Parts: sequence; C-alpha cells; structure tokens
Amino acid sequence: MSSGTDLYTILRLYANKNRTPQVSVAAFLQFLEKYAKHYEAELADLAYWAQDTGRKVWSELSKLAEQGKVELITDEVGTVISIHQFYIDVIQQAYRNIDESAELPFPDENSLGIVLPANQVRNINIEYDLPNLIAQKPEENPPILKLVFPDNGGSALLLPAMIQKRLLEIALLKVRHYLRSHNNKEYIQHKLAPAFHGKETQLRDTLNHLLVRPFDAIRDMEASGDFIYPFWAYLCTQIKNDIKKKNDRLPEDMAALQAVLVVEVYNNFYKGKVTREKEAETAFRNLELQLDKAPYYYTIDEIIRFTDTKGVPLLGQYTQEALEQYLKTKTTTSDVKDKLPDLLIVQGHRGEKWFVKKSKMLVLCFKLLGEVRPKVKMAISQRWFKLMQNYENEPAMQDEEAFEQELWELTERFSPTLVALLDDKKLYLVHTELEKGENGSPEHTRLFYKGTLVPLSELLLLKQKDLLTDVKVLLPFWYSLPIISSVIAFFKQRSRKRKKTKKSVSPSVVSGTPEEATQADDTQSEVNQRDRRKELREAALKVKNRLIPEGHTIDSYMEELLDRWNRIINVDAKNNLTEDVNSLVRDYLRRTIRSLKNAPFTSDRISNLAEALVNTPNLQKLPAQESLKLYIQLYIIKLLTE
Repeated sequence: MSSGTDLYTILRLYANKNRTPQVSVAAFLQFLEKYAKHYEAELADLAYWAQDTGRKVWSELSKLAEQGKVELITDEVGTVISIHQFYIDVIQQAYRNIDESAELPFPDENSLGIVLPANQVRNINIEYDLPNLIAQKPEENPPILKLVFPDNGGSALLLPAMIQKRLLEIALLKVRHYLRSHNNKEYIQHKLAPAFHGKETQLRDTLNHLLVRPFDAIRDMEASGDFIYPFWAYLCTQIKNDIKKKNDRLPEDMAALQAVLVVEVYNNFYKGKVTREKEAETAFRNLELQLDKAPYYYTIDEIIRFTDTKGVPLLGQYTQEALEQYLKTKTTTSDVKDKLPDLLIVQGHRGEKWFVKKSKMLVLCFKLLGEVRPKVKMAISQRWFKLMQNYENEPAMQDEEAFEQELWELTERFSPTLVALLDDKKLYLVHTELEKGENGSPEHTRLFYKGTLVPLSELLLLKQKDLLTDVKVLLPFWYSLPIISSVIAFFKQRSRKRKKTKKSVSPSVVSGTPEEATQADDTQSEVNQRDRRKELREAALKVKNRLIPEGHTIDSYMEELLDRWNRIINVDAKNNLTEDVNSLVRDYLRRTIRSLKNAPFTSDRISNLAEALVNTPNLQKLPAQESLKLYIQLYIIKLLTE
C-alpha cells in the first residue's frame, strides 16, 4: 500500500478542515492516532496508522519533504508541517459549484479567508497579461494567479489551468445571472436594438440562447462572426455603463462587472485570432501564387522574403513556425492517395534545397533547357572552332558518349539547377503521373523513354554533326580539304612537339641522366610559377588602389558591399551564401589563370571575369548586381595579393 500518498491525503483533508496551511506535528499525531483507531474497522487503510503512529508518520513526512509536497519548519514551540497544496485546494473548492455562486464576485483572499505567500501567487493585469495567458499553455509556477480588475473592481484568485476555458465559462454564468435578474434582459435588448437595426430577431435569439445554454456562446465567440463580435462588444459596454452609474453597488453588480471585463478580453482575443488566421490564410494563398511564378524554384531564404502585391513581407502576416509547418505539410502529404505532394524539394549537388511545385516541375525543366541551350551551344562551338583552327580535335567531335559527357559538364557549369533537377528521381515520378493522367503528356514534352532519361543531346536539341558543320562553315575553305588540312596538321603537330621538347629540356642537362632532366624541369617550372605569381600580384595591387575609396580598407569595403547583395537575415544561411560565392570565385579564378597562360592580367581582365560570374544563372538572382560585381573584383584582388 502507498502509505505516503495516504498520509498526504489525510494531511490535506486535515488542513482544509482547520482552514490552515500549517499543521502542528504534535496536534496532527494526536488527531491521526485517535481518528485511525476510531475508524479502523470501517476503513481498512486507516488501520495502518492506528499502531506506532509517531514513527510511521515521521518516516513518511521525510519522504514527502524530499518530494517537495510539504515543508517541515522547526522552531522553539515544535515542528510544523507547511502544506503547499492547501491554497490550491481552497481555490478549487471555491470554484466547485460555480452555478450556485453566479451572483457573487470572483473569489479573492478576503472572501476565502486566506493570505497567500508572495512566492505562491502572480499578479496579472486583465488588459495586458490575460490575453497572453490565453494564447499560451498554462504554467504551473507559480501555481496561483491573481487577476486584478481596474477601477477598484477587486481581484480574482485563479489557477493557471482555468485560463483556457473555465474562466470564460464562469464569466458567462455571471452575465446570464445578471440578465435573468430584475428584467435586465428586456432592458438590454431594448438598449441594443438601435445598434443592430435590421437584425432585431437575431439579437433576441442570441440573448435567449445565452440564457438557456450559455456555454454554447464560447463556440460562437471563437468563430467571431460578423454578428457575434459586435454583439458582445455592445453588450459588455452597456452592462458596464449601467453598473458604473450606480452609487451603491451590490455583490451581484460587482460580479456582473467583473464578468463583462473578462468576456471583453476573450471576445477581443478571439476576434484578433480569427483576423490573424484570415490574414495568414490570404498570405499563404499569395505564397502559392508566388510559387506558381517564374523562376519556379525557390530556396527557403527566398520564400521568407516573399511579399504581397503591396510589397508587404508575407512573413509577419504568418509566423515563422506557421511557414515551417506549411512547407512541411505541403512537401510530405498529398490530397490524393498514391500521389506526390503538391510541393517538392530538389536537392542541389552542393547541398542547396529548392522548393518546386509539382505542377511546375516539367515547366521548370523545359524552361531551364531553353535557357542553357544557347550557352552550351556557344561554348562547344567556340571550343571546337579554336581546336579545328589549330588542326586539333577531341573525342567529343567523333564519339557520341564523349559528346554527351561534355554536354553534361557544360550544362552543370551553366545551370547546376537543371542538372540537379534531371538527376532527381522525383522528376521521373512527376513525369509518370502526368503520363497516367487523363490527357497524358504530349510527345514533344517527354523526358523519359522506358524509364530512362532521354539523352541530353536530344533534350538540348544539339546534334554532334550539326555543330561540326556549323563550325566548319566559319573556317577558311582549305580546312575542309582533307589532303591540305592533314598535311598542315602533320607539320603543326611536329612543330608543337619540338617546342615542347625545347621547353622541357634545358641545354645544361642534355647530356645528363633522366633524373637530372626532370629535376631541371621542376626547377624551371617553379621559377616560372613564382614569376607568374609576382606578375599577377603586381597587377592586382595596381587595380586595388583604384577600386577602394578613401578611408576604406579592402576588408571593410568588402563587408559594406556584402551587406548590399547578401541580405539574408539568418546568420548561418548568410554565411553559407557568402562562402558559396567565394568558392565559385576561387574555382573560376583558378581555371582562368591556367587558361590565360602568359596573357596580361589587367583591370579590364578582372572586370570581365567579375562580369562573367555575375551573369551566371545562380548569381543573377542575387540583388544589387553592381555591388556584387565590385565585391567579386575585390575578392579576386585579395586572392592574388595574399
């Protein structure tokens, strides 16, 4: 048997009977021993305490003290048991029969005959604190709330669990009592009639319904319709005005006044809640419309910055938590069984996440294909033109697999989003859903054949032979004559081999061993690299002084430019975007320096490099393009001068 629990129950009953939170151990032991012996035949649980009462009680008291249920206070007189639950039990008892006490004000310390310790109670203002408590989950520390009414309206002792609904129920019962007494219902109906012209029948029915089933009014108030909100606003105002005119207020007047003050708070709270919900609903509809618009794929940071037609941010019309829940629901659940969700996540190869509507996934795919096609075509044409001009070739000109591989590499460079989309398995599922739909998918929009992605050359409408033909047209006619071009190519290759041999073998080691030749090669390469780095650094230093305004260092000016084009609020997301851009610049600069060889590195060259990077699809979506371009130039200079 759980004797500790039994003792705690007996202690609470004893304290409530004697109306005191502190019980003398000596008096309690005397009572318990006598009480247990008297009722041990009738109540089997009490028999435990009939014998050896003192030892058993002290043993259980120490356990209850460790659990925090009681506190043992020892003074000169003896030991006293302080029972924390006492005040809560008194308040619960006061609200047990709320219908019978509807004509009385809310219970306070005076009416309950108690004095609450300061650490057991929290004062709350009805106008400022109560709405916040309604919106929150009830707190248990401190366990008692003291609701203070304005204009000497008294106070009410409450428990946190009562705030959500119980407090409003009690207030409605007090309002009903006020309407039932002294023919107040007819008087109030007459007073409110002018404010509800044309709705007199609805006014009468609402008042009658309140008298019969008052708790149903909570459901109507939570919905806060066009009639209910003004009804309660006018009703509460009228009752307040009538009571405040009285010089001598009766307890039932105070009860009604306190009740309408409480009802007003709940009425305004639910009105605001419904308004916010409608505002959020409209904002989410605007978000849906934004996702339907080009470019059709958005990161979470871009979604956070969405605005309505007036330019007002949508975040604020709904909360961050509501947005996260909305995106989670939209990306994980579907209205139709065995169908993909309406919103899909496309994972980039560098960890990016784009949100794409299912209905726009194929549209996005063909849009990106259309955008990247001319860039890929131009890149291949220019590359092949230079190779063929030097009587060289590459496998992609003849081999279909090599050609496909080159297309994928170029596509990933110009449109990483497209490559991520084509690699995503969800694209196939969306494509399959469309094919199985009522209208199917048109032949010219098919991305897959027998479960396999159509070759990229077909998606981009780029044929190897057509590209070769187009390049040959741009070359002089003799490049098309096999005999002449093969002879020239033969001598070109021999010339290149001789130059390569002269460059790689130093005269001082011609007669040496292969190891010595290799060592000389490495030494010469290191010298050339040092000279090249020195040349690049000197060129960068010249450009640096021209780009940085007076009073700035390169780091401070880059920070200022960064804040212009990187406007993400989230610190981690902002740092990630900055690192992505910096990484892109570093990779691009490394490739460019290798390809430039001995070409001069001027300010125009740095400007052109920055311009080329800014015009890439990913960076074009960033704001403040001029600031971004200048930032990239400074970052290139910083890399070259460090």
